[in-house]
This record gives sequence, structure tokens and C-alpha cells, in this order.
Amino acid sequence: MASDDNDSFSDNLDQNHTERDLYAILHISRDADTTTIQQAYRRLTLLYHPDKHTDLRCKQLAMDLFIQVKKAYDILNDPQKRAIYDTLGMKGLKEEGWQIRARMRTAREILDEYERLTKEREERRSNQITNANGSVHSTINLTDMFNQINTSNENEEFLPEIEITEFTIEQSIDVPITSQDTAMISAVATTRNGRGTGSITTSFRRVLPDLSWFRADLTCSQRPHLGLRYFRRITQKLHASVATTFSFIGGQKMIVTPGFVFSITYQLSHHLSSSLQWKTGRGSFMKGVLQYDNQKWALSSAVQLGLVNTYAAVDGVYRFPNVCNLRFSFKMFAFGPWIEYGIDRQLTKYTHGSATVAISARMGVLLRLKFNRGSQTFTIPLQLSKEVLPSAIFYATVAPVLAYLILDRFLIQPLTRSEQEQEQKKREDKAYEKQSERRREAMNAQEVLRSLVEQIKENEGSHGLIILHAHYGHLTSTMNESSLKIIDVTIPLQTLVKDSTLKIDTTVSKSNLTGFYDPCIGEEKSLLISYSFHSQIHTITYRDTDPVLLPNRNHLIS
Repeated sequence: MASDDNDSFSDNLDQNHTERDLYAILHISRDADTTTIQQAYRRLTLLYHPDKHTDLRCKQLAMDLFIQVKKAYDILNDPQKRAIYDTLGMKGLKEEGWQIRARMRTAREILDEYERLTKEREERRSNQITNANGSVHSTINLTDMFNQINTSNENEEFLPEIEITEFTIEQSIDVPITSQDTAMISAVATTRNGRGTGSITTSFRRVLPDLSWFRADLTCSQRPHLGLRYFRRITQKLHASVATTFSFIGGQKMIVTPGFVFSITYQLSHHLSSSLQWKTGRGSFMKGVLQYDNQKWALSSAVQLGLVNTYAAVDGVYRFPNVCNLRFSFKMFAFGPWIEYGIDRQLTKYTHGSATVAISARMGVLLRLKFNRGSQTFTIPLQLSKEVLPSAIFYATVAPVLAYLILDRFLIQPLTRSEQEQEQKKREDKAYEKQSERRREAMNAQEVLRSLVEQIKENEGSHGLIILHAHYGHLTSTMNESSLKIIDVTIPLQTLVKDSTLKIDTTVSKSNLTGFYDPCIGEEKSLLISYSFHSQIHTITYRDTDPVLLPNRNHLIS
């Protein structure tokens, strides 16, 4: 229940953080037609016109109200701007390049257009920054530990040897040159069984006008090679790529060994796709893949025929939304089966982790841990045994689960709660800052409107509609001038009276009305009005989003 209350309060904070509702500024409903918008605009611009005031301060404050009305009118009276505002709010109007032509467009079409513009803006922004990515790979050999466990002797001392057999660091930098061209530099350093190697790769990628792309890679290492790749979308469902690699082997004579890779993918249906890949040269093979993917399941089957590796495979993922993903894989090689199973989930807001157990007669038992945080990846394969040992399988399965439960209980959950509390406090501070700003605006508006009240009352006469008092806020609180959850809105309501009628059609929070603000963020609000009509006292309480219409015979106090 506490979580639900926090979510509700956060929603209220978000609502109050946004700019004032344009329909509320004009006191009209969201389905108002053009004539109603224009009538509201003419009436309010006359009411707030700066020339009605001689005092310089009131003239300036009246000008601010006049500009607010003019801004709301310019947007709502334009069919294109109104369509965007109704769907996305003010943030949508800040985008450039809209192609929406009429308010009759559907909300889905407007959202699609907004997503397109947002994507283009992000692409323009990415052209001005450099993207860095890094990864660390460390293979740890723990086989001696399980060998000693299985052959343990009480008289022998348990001192297993733990060895890092491989350690690799890779760092890459993407440098957008233009919206079509990107350069990349990557470096890899590896040490394996006491021997170190390294390489540097430079790449260039160009996106062509037909959305196909071309990439060239040049790698400098003990065996330099040049790679070229071209991708093209042939139809909406069919795309293909071709890649070639030229490896240079040094010696008395330079030897070039070329290799080619051809691949083609076809979308069979919304959830089903197939692909075919053919590699020539060193390690040649032909591979066919069939993939099925929906919101819950992802399944794929593959068959590969090659001189080195020939196998059949079935892979799957079962998704638990907002919880975790379960993964499994079964491959049948010439040397026997290869089985993998594992789990991955979001650990914190910026960290994703996974644990996978791999079992095969050729390799033994391997536990692979992987963590992603931002653009950095950390992979830690743990070689538990070179044979298929039940104890190794048990520890590889149970140990990560227990470790995660302990970390989640004593580290991840406290950190997550701390981050959520900090974000909540930031939202609250921002909302209360906005509340202070809106309170100042409302008090300034009431100062301007105060000079107009007496004239409106004189026009109404003793038998007209006179607002005696009106209060807005959390009305269950004690109603007195010192209450911080209730504000007096008598003046702004009286200025809206015309021809003995008060009509406010808007159905959003009344805190958006001129002269109003939200005195109690996140709490239920009401509007209590006591008024005189034909010299008789009336009273009525409206909910925050109810439209207002006075007078009404039912409001009369018996």
C-alpha cells in the first residue's frame, strides 16, 4: 500500500510540475469549438488589458496575464498546434519539423511523428559527441578447487590454486563525423597463459541514401587484416549483407588469405524470421536459423554445416516482465551435447547482470558472469571443472542465486531505495519550487483583478451574482486565514462573472485558473463558493475537476 501511495503522490507531483493548462487559462473545455475559443479570447483580453490600469506595477502585471491569454489562444486556435498540444502537451510544440496538418489526425499518428522528430534530434545531438565503450574479460580457473573437494583427505590441507588464465581489455571510441559518416577506433590487449597480444582497429562507416550502409575495418596486429562489409535492405521484409576479410601473413613473401561471408534474412511473419549465412575460406560453413519472438517467448533453432564446427542448436528465452529473463540453450556437436542455462535481470537503474552455466563433455562445467553498467561490460567466466561433475553443476547453479539474494537484501535494495528517495525528494523540491512560483503568479493576478471587482459588482447590482466568499484547497482543514492548505479565490471568481453568470467549462485542476494555485500538492482539493443572487444566499462545493456554472436554484440555502 505504501508503494501505491508513493506512486499516486509522484503522479500528483508530475501534474503540478507541468505548465498551466491552456484550456484552463481560457476557461473553456477541451472540446470547445473555434467560435468558443475566439469568444473566450476576446473577453479575457478586454478584462486583462493593460490600458485599464494607471499604476505602473498593475499595468505590468496585467500585461503578463494578457500575454498568457494570447499565447494560449495562438496555440488552441491553430488546428495543427492544437492537435500536437492535445496529444503531447507543450513539449511536443518545442519540436521542429512537424508535418501534422489537421486536428483530425489520430493520437497514434501524432505520437509516431513525435518519435520521428525526437529520433532525428537525438541523431543530431549524437553528431556532436564521442561515444566510448569498454569491456573487461577475465577467465578464472577454479578446477583445482573442485578436484580437491572430490579427492579430499582429512589429513591434507585444503589450499586450492586459483589461476587467471586469460585477461582481456577492450576500449572503443565512436566519432560521428556527419549524420551519415562515423569513424571508430578500438584497441584490444589480451594476456593468455603468460603470453600477451594486442591489436588496434580503425573503422569507417557510411550510411547511404537508400538506408544501406558500408563499413571498412583495418586491424593492425600480429596478423593484420582488412575487412569490408556492405548491408542493404532489399524490401521491407528482406535484407542482405556481404563481408570480406583479407588476412596478411608475414614471411619472406606476403601471403593474403581472403574470406567471404554472405547472409540474408527474411521476415516470414510479425513474430517469425529466417536467415541463411555462408562463409568461405578459413573455417568455412553454411548456417540456417529460424527465429520466433513475441513479448513472452523468444525461440530460435539453427543448423550449421562446416569443416570445423557442425552442430544443431535450439535456444530460448522466457521473459518475466520487470522481473528477469530465463535463458536456455542446447547444442549437439560431433563430440557430444553442449547445454547452457541462465538468468539475467536489471540489478539497479544503470546495471544489468546475468549468470549462465555451460556444461559439455569437452569443456566441463563453466559459470559465466556478466555485468553491464552504462557503456561498460564486465565478463567473468569461471572454469569450475574440466569434467562434468555433479558438485560443480550444483555450485554453479546455487552459488550465484544465493550470492544475488544476499547482495539484493543487503546492498542492492538499500541502494535502490536510497536512489528512489533522492529522486522523490528532487521531484518534491521541484514541485514545491513550482508551487512557490505559481503562488507568486496567483497573488500578482489577484492584485491586478482586485481593481476590477468593484466595477463588476456595480454592474451586477444588488440582484446580480455577487461572490461573497470562495475558498479552494483541502477543505477538510480548518478554514481560517492561517491555513496553508486553503486559499481565498473570491476575487478571481468575481471577475469572471458576466451578465449574472459564472461559467468555467474546463475539467482540469482548478489550480490552473488565473488567480489560483495548488496549496496542498498531492491532496484532494475542492472549491467552496458562497454567493448572492437576487439577494438570496447560495452555497455550493465543487470537486477539483468539476465544471462550474452559477447561479443554480439547487444552491439556494433554505
